[in-house]
Amino acid sequence: MNENEKKLVSQAIAAASQSTGLDITVDQSSGLDAERMDCIVTMRGQGGEVRLTAEVVRNLTTSNLGPVAATVKNLRTAGLLVAPYVNRNLAEKLKGMGIPFMDSSGNLFINVQPYFIYVVGQKRIEEASIAQGSAFNPMGLKVIFTLLCMPERVSSAYRNIAEDSGVSLGTVANTLAALERSGFVVDKGDRGRILERVEELLRRWVVEYAERLRPKLLLGRFSPVEHSWRGTGGPTHFLGGETAAALLTDHLKPAVQTFYLKGELKDFAIANRLKKDPQGPVECLKAFWRFKYPWEHGHMAPPLIIYADLLASGDPRNIETAEIIHERFLAPNYT
Repeated sequence: MNENEKKLVSQAIAAASQSTGLDITVDQSSGLDAERMDCIVTMRGQGGEVRLTAEVVRNLTTSNLGPVAATVKNLRTAGLLVAPYVNRNLAEKLKGMGIPFMDSSGNLFINVQPYFIYVVGQKRIEEASIAQGSAFNPMGLKVIFTLLCMPERVSSAYRNIAEDSGVSLGTVANTLAALERSGFVVDKGDRGRILERVEELLRRWVVEYAERLRPKLLLGRFSPVEHSWRGTGGPTHFLGGETAAALLTDHLKPAVQTFYLKGELKDFAIANRLKKDPQGPVECLKAFWRFKYPWEHGHMAPPLIIYADLLASGDPRNIETAEIIHERFLAPNYT
């Protein structure tokens, strides 16, 4: 953890200790990679000792709740979310999903035997600022997306990565340098660069994508003139989110149809008889990637986008389906 993250964890532990009377400590030396965001939080009381693997997030919002929840659920051991502040609405959602959390204001939820503790409604105090490395700004996220979709690209020339990602050469250089500092990219000399800790990088990417990049890609929401209309993908518009996941898994019925456009929004709306509607069931986003993803579903966005869309929705059924997408279409690429 960096210094800001350590400060946040210390604040959250102090607040939790005060409100619960438990002896709560943090341990960063239990074989954990020093570059990782998580640590071990130990809670001791009359009921016994509980150890939780903590995941620190710089900000918790409705938009990134889904991917954050998935990250905590996929930790190797019992997880704990640590955030600067968890409001009542988010606290209820986390409690409903069974995800323990604590924040620096004293809000917390622990449901690990022998403890059940729920404190909510504490007022926000001055937050610890959780700085992110330059790799996770919106432009850097585009570069990371390219590398996660095609890991072999990490050894390509900067110019090729820039073309695939739709960013400048400087962005590629800065992003790779930041990833090297964090241990996600390792330079093997004559053998070139390789990606390391890919699953961790993926989980972190989907959290940041939901908050930092996806909102910037949204072109608008619409309603079809014909209520029974169901759009299909094509060479200039790719299916994403629930729409694509339903076809890939047959595991849900999409409530929202998601399209990533390479063409003009106006042309797509006219061709499909869509009318503007801020609450409409059709959402259109800009397709930012420049490469052709190597899979048989060419009318769909890359599976990482579909996975991230499902998590960003925060819907439990979508989160469940997202893990099916991960298991079938993402995990095999990183083994």
